[in-house]
Amino acid sequence: MKTISRSLAAAGFFAALLFFVACNKDNSLKSTGTNSIPAGKSKVSVYLMDDPIQFAKVLIDIRQIAVLVDTATTQTDRDNDHQWDDNYCGRGREANNKSLIWDTLSITPGVYDLLKLRNGTDTLLASGLYVTGKILKIRVTLGSDNSVYTDSVTSYPLEVFGPHPYFDINVRRENVASLTNNQFKLWLDFNLSRSIFFWNGSFLLKPNIVVFNDVEAAKLQGIVLPPGASPLVTVYNANDTLYALPNWDGRYQLRGVPAGTYSITFKGHHGFQDTTINNIVVDSAKVTQVPTITLHQ
Repeated sequence: MKTISRSLAAAGFFAALLFFVACNKDNSLKSTGTNSIPAGKSKVSVYLMDDPIQFAKVLIDIRQIAVLVDTATTQTDRDNDHQWDDNYCGRGREANNKSLIWDTLSITPGVYDLLKLRNGTDTLLASGLYVTGKILKIRVTLGSDNSVYTDSVTSYPLEVFGPHPYFDINVRRENVASLTNNQFKLWLDFNLSRSIFFWNGSFLLKPNIVVFNDVEAAKLQGIVLPPGASPLVTVYNANDTLYALPNWDGRYQLRGVPAGTYSITFKGHHGFQDTTINNIVVDSAKVTQVPTITLHQ
């Protein structure tokens, strides 16, 4: 029980501390052409990444990916996106609206270690053709082989919270990166600190995921030295707070950062002092390079 207590204390600390960090690698969004896409179809690719948390491993068993498509409109329509909220897209409405259909994407089912998908790394989760229309939701169906590791050898089952083995993610038009008229990409940022909790003797998973596209989303990156200092990087202003955990070499990266002016605090560990810099301007759809910071003891 001591191992569990220490791990839960650390997990609770970070769950209270962390909100969101986008950490995917800089992928090219060049079109591969549309000759292979049949008439009346579109293609979408979905990428997965994570948000840092104090576990050694988080293993998620992903079995199926599907998209809810409104075949009466197209992805580029500039209609009122907020109409497609959870109330509108409830099962009753879907059943009564013949233009709304679920279409399954191609996926390699398996167990994904989300902690390998952080700070510069993502993975192609699903890709496939769907009946052309506007993507409203993504449904991720999970298997039963989910677990968390509190250290390199100690694991515990991770149970899916709720009555269903799947969860739905709302998608707005601006979340989808258009490569061509009928080919798209989007990214799912798995916020682990808001997705895993401990209750009644069990670890439970209630996924919290942020969707964005890598074309329109602003990016912020930099290096904090010396290597191995392992600071917590906090990017914040009056409206938003985001976090990153640098790699061993000190490199860190955030995606989906709202445009604005930020301060950045580097919370020192291992005897290193905290450091704060101000007036870092993030512009939409551009890479903001933060000056290299050296922490001192």
